[in-house]
Parts: sequence; C-alpha cells; structure tokens
Amino acid sequence: MNPKPPTSKVELRIKCHKILDKDTLSKSDPRASVYEKDRTGQFRLIGKTETIQNQLNPEFKTPIVIDYRFEEIQVLKFEVHDVDKNDEDFIGDASCTLTSILSKPGQTVCLQLLTKHGKHAGSMTVIAEEIRNTLQTIKFNLIGKKFDKKDLFGAGCDPYVIISRKVPSTNSFVKIYESPVQKGTLNPVFSNIEMKLEDLCGGDMQREIKFEFYDWDRIGKHDYIGEFHTNAKELLQPNQAYNVINSHKQEKKSGYKNSGTVSVSDAVIEREYNFLEYIMGGCQMNLIVGIDCTASNGDSNNPHSLHYKSTQGLNQYANAICSVGNVIVPYTTTPLIPVYGFGGIMPGQSEVSHCFPMTLNASNTLCCGINGVLDCYYDNISKIQLHGPTYFAPLINMAARYASQGQSQSNQKYTILMIITDGEILDAENTIDAIVKSSGLPLSIIIVGVGNADFTNMNILDGDDAALQSGGVRAERDIVQFVAMRDFLNRPNELAAEVLREIPTQFISFMKKYKFRPNPPPPPPPVVLGAPPQYDNPTTATTGTTSPNVDLSKGGSPPSGVNLTKDSGSPSSGIDLNKGSVVDITKGVSNVSLEKN
Repeated sequence: MNPKPPTSKVELRIKCHKILDKDTLSKSDPRASVYEKDRTGQFRLIGKTETIQNQLNPEFKTPIVIDYRFEEIQVLKFEVHDVDKNDEDFIGDASCTLTSILSKPGQTVCLQLLTKHGKHAGSMTVIAEEIRNTLQTIKFNLIGKKFDKKDLFGAGCDPYVIISRKVPSTNSFVKIYESPVQKGTLNPVFSNIEMKLEDLCGGDMQREIKFEFYDWDRIGKHDYIGEFHTNAKELLQPNQAYNVINSHKQEKKSGYKNSGTVSVSDAVIEREYNFLEYIMGGCQMNLIVGIDCTASNGDSNNPHSLHYKSTQGLNQYANAICSVGNVIVPYTTTPLIPVYGFGGIMPGQSEVSHCFPMTLNASNTLCCGINGVLDCYYDNISKIQLHGPTYFAPLINMAARYASQGQSQSNQKYTILMIITDGEILDAENTIDAIVKSSGLPLSIIIVGVGNADFTNMNILDGDDAALQSGGVRAERDIVQFVAMRDFLNRPNELAAEVLREIPTQFISFMKKYKFRPNPPPPPPPVVLGAPPQYDNPTTATTGTTSPNVDLSKGGSPPSGVNLTKDSGSPSSGIDLNKGSVVDITKGVSNVSLEKN
C-alpha cells in the first residue's frame, strides 16, 4: 500500500540558550540535528542545521523541513553536538511530538536539553510554521553608506547583516539569513542575496521583515549597529532606501538621524524551476563509477576481502553499484557507463595507476547497464594487483573533463561520479583542490565508504557546514555527499536515498547559477496503429553488444573496438538487477552520443 501524501509540509526553526561549553580554549561550535521515529521504532535523520562557531546561545538560520501527517503521532528527537574539525561531542537532546509543537500557542515549544546522564545541558526553542511553496526566488543587493564607526583602529567597522521574518502568531522574529562579513568598511555592499520567497516572508508579501546590522569582532560580543524593518512588497519597489536606526542611540541623542543608510538595488522575483522539469525537458544524466583497488580491501580471492564474489549475495562494492546505479540509470539517455579503478596496477604494468579503465582496455571503457558494470567489476578485479595509496584527485579531474564538454541551453547534461572506497584518502589537499575547481561544473560527487575504516576525515570533503577552500578560492557550491555503507547494511533502498538525497539540490544550484532553464518536453512518439506494444520493462534477458556506430566524440568518428560490456544477467544471487528500469538497451544504441573523456 502506498503511503498517504502528507497533510502539509512544516519547517522547524531552532535556537538554543545557555548550552554546555565543550571546548577548553573557546566556546562550543553547536549544530542541531532532528530525527523522527519511524514505524520500526528507530529514529531516522530528518535534517541538520549549520554549525555556528563559538556560540552558547545559537540561533540557527537553516530550517528543518518535515512532512506533517495529521493521522500519525510523529515523535521527534532533537540533538545538539559540538562540531570540531575531526570529531563531534554530544551536548544534549530533547524529544517531543510534532503535534505538541503545532498545537502550542504560536506553534512554539521550549525544551530542556539533557546530557546522556540526564543532567541539564541548556534549553532549546523550536518554532514551527507551515510552508507555502511559491516556486519563486527573490534576489537583491544591499548598499550601505556611512555606517557608525565601531572599532578604534583600522577602517572602523566589519559589518554583516542578519535578516529575520516575523512569526505572526507570536510577534517574534526567526532568523533566516546571515551574510558574510564585509571587512574594513563603513560602506558595505551585500551582493547577490538570494532565497526562496517562502523563506523570506512565508509567501506573504506584507509580512514584516527585519534587517539587523552588526560589527563583527574577533573576540567578544559583536557590536550592534542598527536595523530597519520592511516587507517583500516594499523591497521590490524601485529606489528603496532605509535609515539604519539604533534605538538606544535614538533615545539618548535628540539630534540623532541614523547609524547609516541602506539602499536596495536589483530586487527581482524569478520563477523557480524544479529538478523534474529539467529531466522532462531532456537533460541528460550521466553516471561514472570509480572503484577502489587498493590493497587494504584484501585479496579478492579471500572470503574476508571486500572484493570477494560470494555465492551468498553481493559484496559491499556490488551492493553500492546496484543500489545507487539502478536509481540513476533510468534518468540517463544511454545505458553506457564509464567505469574506472584507482590505486591498483593493471596487468602488464609495473606502476600504480590512480585512474584506469576497469575494462583493462584504454580504448574500451564503457559498460552497458548496471549488470554490465557488475560483470566488468567481478571479471577484472582479480586480474588487478591491489596496491595503493588512495588518491581521489586524478579520478575527479577525469570526471571534470568529461562534465565540462558541450553544456548549453539546448544540450543540457549533468554528471554524477560515484566513488566507492574502503579507506581514508592520502591526497586530501589535491582532492580538495580538484573539488573546488570542479564546483562550477555540472558535476556531483557521491562517495560511498565500505568496510569498517575510520571515515571521520572524509566528512571534510562534504561541504554541508562550510564551503571548501583551496589556495584562497572558495568552492562555488557544495558538490560532494559522503555516506558510510555500514550504516545501511541490508537496507539498499535507504542507502540509495541517503547517497542521492542532495543531488537535486546540487543540480538546481548549478542550473540557477548559470541561468539554464528547463527545455520544453519533447513530444511523445507517434502511435502506429496495429504495431506491437513497446514495453519499458522487458522480461527477457537483454545483452549489450559492441556497436561500431556509437559516437563518443559528438560528431567525430568513433574509436575502434568500443565495448558495451555485455549484460548477461545477475552475476551472483539471482536478483533481477534491471527490475524497474525503464532503459531498453536493445534499442537506439546506434544513436547514442557520449563525449570522449
């Protein structure tokens, strides 16, 4: 039975008060996480806020969105951790039901945080509000002039702005945005502020919005400069300007005018497109698979090896390939999947390669469908000398070259690189540099950690809390998602859901940044009277064959010997790996177009 659609969607805004300080030389760096109890009694992660540095009274700007179901008792657990570079310290948690929040006056609850030993760890305020999906984004710039000087030395001010919206039921404000600090200026420019209209004002153009300005200080409390109030309708009016008012100064000084002025420029509302509109418009999704061939996996002939082919079922590498691949492949326009190994020595070679074709043939790198990928992996892993070290950068650079080819409004593409690995990377600096350089491309990187290694440092690559930087350059957007396989053993559907959870958001962020719109959906194929039906779920085994007509260079002559590694059915356990796929690999192979790496 299919689950009922939610009654509505609700966002939860969280702030904490006087939480425990877990750091010795500074204050805690808190982050909140929200979990919902599922029908098995297990708590499932719904979302996390950002991490706030050195703050015992954090007000998180990142909301947690949850489906509200009237007919269910939805038990929530809120956890707060102190997040440091290499670990997380538990501060405290609290539980309540979603109904208890929504039924309170102002849809607001105050919860006591408790340590693992039941001791007081601070308090948490949770404010709920129903989401109205406007499918619109608002963009604007703020130009400040003659802000009050707050510092004795230097330019006198390091301003930043906090934007909050009013909650009508409580007359309080919730924080929705905080800008980067503008160092050393009394005339700050806050450029390219962009957010969903529902985040700014809940879809209500008359909702009161507060803009507060502070002077950032490295040590101690940030200095309040002043604020102004407005609404979305006013922001969009031309030539809008506001006085920044510090009420404390206004009360004390009879001739007080303002603590600076702010004008609004380039304020617009734009239509917001969703992921499915791009897919329906013909955007081509491409999958590239990278497989760890380092010695730490163990000899593939040893039953304890992570690469061992068991008759009892798929190993963790094959499980990841099937779980994730079978979700992505239906969205691709071709069943051809490039598959690479890294950290091994190919037959006949003497040096380690950190990006080599798993087909073991440089002119023959493509596999046909997920079964073809599995056949290639199982057939060739025992022929490769497992070695090391574990380097990601060459593989990411290869995927970046692939993703950089041929993107245009009429020819939209997006590439997903899936790296499956059993250990920590040893080229972290080069890998971060490769990710930062790739962050402006139509590319996402999903990393699946297999085995029982310590993957703590792998989370550094996942830019959820802070954008990656290399050589002073910040990543344009977050393109990495890391998941440890051990957290999802025997739950392949949940593994795929967690690994791919951020892909639509990363995809949309690229399309918005470079102003690509969805193309109109192509017309359906003509119906031929009397023709036999064309099924999208073939029940007979399909076999990919070598095709001299596959175009790997977008118009150029194809290299000889292109291999569509045959798809000969499930390799081990009798599982139908093509179940549910809409890719019919017996048709249209001669029309496939795939750029050369």
